[in-house]
Order: sequence, then structure tokens, then C-alpha cells
Amino acid sequence: MNTSPRVLLWNYTYEEMLALDRFFQAVGAPEVQVIEPDQGDLRVHEILFTDKRSDQAYVCSEKIMLFYQVEAPVIHRVMREAKDWNLPQPIYAVVTKQSMEWTFSELAEHLIKERDFFKKKTAEQKQKRTSCPHSDH
Repeated sequence: MNTSPRVLLWNYTYEEMLALDRFFQAVGAPEVQVIEPDQGDLRVHEILFTDKRSDQAYVCSEKIMLFYQVEAPVIHRVMREAKDWNLPQPIYAVVTKQSMEWTFSELAEHLIKERDFFKKKTAEQKQKRTSCPHSDH
């Protein structure tokens, strides 16, 4: 069983993968593993440690980057410098003991909901700061 650090990628084009490969080499990121559409219904640990496939293809238009056993400084560098390289901004996440048991599709849906929740909260907080503090009186 290969427990070495990896970055799992979902929904990147071939051209984006080429750019990511150059970027990962430059920042010292570990090897990449692509999550294929026929792996969407598999548990994350099955994607990491087996060659299993599903009969159904999972469809999700979001780009997702999962870090498995990757050191925090490397994760932070990838997240920070990806913008400088003009790479697509995915949903970033770290594989946890809990998420290892989820199917990738469940994890993706959870990550999308979480991202949307935080975007909404951030927008609401911005709105509060820019509105008159006594406007509801």
C-alpha cells in the first residue's frame, strides 16, 4: 500500500495538468494522482490504495485538489503560489481520517457546500461593514 504523500486532482484539463506539473516541480510538491470520473463513487481510501473503478461516471464541474499526507508548509506554498502562476483556483482540502471513508462524490458535495457557505458569510460580513451601522433603526 502506497502511503506516500500525494496530491489528488479532480476535473483538470490536459493543458492545466501540464501547467500544474511544471508548477508542482517548481514548488516541490509530491506526486499527482488524477481522480477519474469512474472513481467518483469510490471511497477516498479506495482511490488512494486500489485500482477499483465504478460502473457510473461521476460528474462535477468544480476543480478539486486534495492533499494526502502532504506537509503543511508545502500545502501553504501551493495555495499561495498557484495564484502567481495564474493556475485555476480549485477547492483545496486535506484528506482526513473521516474523509477517507467518504466517497469522493460525498466529499466533493460537502466541500462545495462548505465553500459556498463561507463565500456567503464573507459577502454578508462585507455588506455589514459597508452599510450604515444604524440603518436598521
